Amino acid sequence: MYTNVMNYHQYMKTYFIPVIGIIFFSLILIGCGDSDNPLDEKPFEEQSISAQEKIKLALAAEYLEKLGISSEDQAYLNDVYSQRNHQPFWINDSMLTGLGEKLKVVLKKPEQLGVPVNRHSYPNSKNFVQDELSNTLVFAQVVNDLKKGVLNYETKKKNPIAKVNASQMESLIQFDASSDIRPQFLKYSVNDSSYTVLGKGLINWMDNYPMDEKTFEVRSIKIDTVETLKLATQSLISKGYLSVDNDTAAMFIALKEFQIQNGLKPDGVIGKYTSIALNESSAHRRDRIILAMDKMRSKEPYPEKYIRINIPEYKLRFYINDSLKSDHNIVVGRNENETPELTSKLNRIIAYPYWNVPYSISSKEILPAAKMNPNYFERHNYKVYRKGDTIDPLTVDWKSIRETSFPYKVVQDPGRSNSLGIIKFNFPNSHSVYFHDTPSKSLFSTDVRAYSHGCMRTQNPVDLAARILERDVVGRKVNDVVIPDSLDSIMARGENYTIKLLDPIPVYVEYVSVVRLGEQMVTHIDIYGRDEEYLKIMME
Repeated sequence: MYTNVMNYHQYMKTYFIPVIGIIFFSLILIGCGDSDNPLDEKPFEEQSISAQEKIKLALAAEYLEKLGISSEDQAYLNDVYSQRNHQPFWINDSMLTGLGEKLKVVLKKPEQLGVPVNRHSYPNSKNFVQDELSNTLVFAQVVNDLKKGVLNYETKKKNPIAKVNASQMESLIQFDASSDIRPQFLKYSVNDSSYTVLGKGLINWMDNYPMDEKTFEVRSIKIDTVETLKLATQSLISKGYLSVDNDTAAMFIALKEFQIQNGLKPDGVIGKYTSIALNESSAHRRDRIILAMDKMRSKEPYPEKYIRINIPEYKLRFYINDSLKSDHNIVVGRNENETPELTSKLNRIIAYPYWNVPYSISSKEILPAAKMNPNYFERHNYKVYRKGDTIDPLTVDWKSIRETSFPYKVVQDPGRSNSLGIIKFNFPNSHSVYFHDTPSKSLFSTDVRAYSHGCMRTQNPVDLAARILERDVVGRKVNDVVIPDSLDSIMARGENYTIKLLDPIPVYVEYVSVVRLGEQMVTHIDIYGRDEEYLKIMME
């Protein structure tokens, strides 16, 4: 036994322990040596190398593919950064710059810049180098939308997402990082003071009011006073106009402010149109602001001289060199007779016009009146024609005539009681509409003016004609000039007279429900519901 034990110890000392020592020493040498294993290195984003070197590494195809960046966007990024020798826009060697941080926050919510919600998606970046690439890509996409618009209003389709030209990026990135950069994005779109007011108004709206989808069912106060006041209060609180629901005086102050911002008479009365405005969610109003801005940037520039009619605003304006020369309230078509959007040229002004009554009005409105009283035609200065010949209306059995087979043409003679008033403005169009005077002056005092059969009744139209004619001198000989004094003479005669413009004026009949009023933004009722069609496309 002893001998065996001694032999064992001698064996361990002679053979095993030296072997263990060799192995241990070898492991020490291996541990102290350099490793070729890349997993033992820091990611390049964390290494002490310049931001320029980090951009070079980040643009490797393998890296970009892991980030899920498409081949098209990979090519774009390489193009952008190669033009500036891989110098970054938004980072330094170790972090996002102050401007880079601000831009990242803004681009994660680009609807505040005037592009639709969910139009652009900011990638989930894991570090500041990836933020650099994300900032550049999303910035290029958003600015392209601000320059060219999101919707194609002719095809009624969304424009595909695209980016500004890579060669433009360097010149486009001009920000004052010491202030709010959101209003600075306005410079990328149309150079228009109205657009600027809407852009700033959108930012203010999103900063100060909750962007929720909550809608209400407020009805006219004539239907149920208690329930209407209750729901109206809830709506004003939801929209941020009111903080508590137990102060009636504060509620009506808030209601009047709300009416002003929605283009309504601030009378504190919850009528039909105030109810409609109260029922709209804050988020929906935001989207209508964005749509209005997109319509403005999608349009071709206006010419030097033009007339613009905006249906939801009930306004006609005459401009020369971007200077407002004449401003008029108008009445537009009611819901069953909507005024169309169109572009044409005003070529004639007619003093004391005849009114060729449209068939739809003759058969649906005049015929029932004639059945009640055949003297209706004489009382309203109507003449009746059949195949070009004048017919005595008292000889016709009106009760036997059906609406669907009305065989007559009805014309109203000129005069102050004529439905077109004493002056008419003609511009050729397929809808046979025009703007004109009206004997019904009281309608101009209402805030929502949708009462006509489709044409546009115009307040103070003779003043508009005078402003137009005093500037209609292109190509006229001196003896042919119609000046305001001679217009007064024409009007004083009280006779039908046509003045042909030698310099026809472009006319734009448009539909934009959010507009500028001074330095404020006003959201009008979407009277025909036309915004909804485009909002549906915009949000797809």
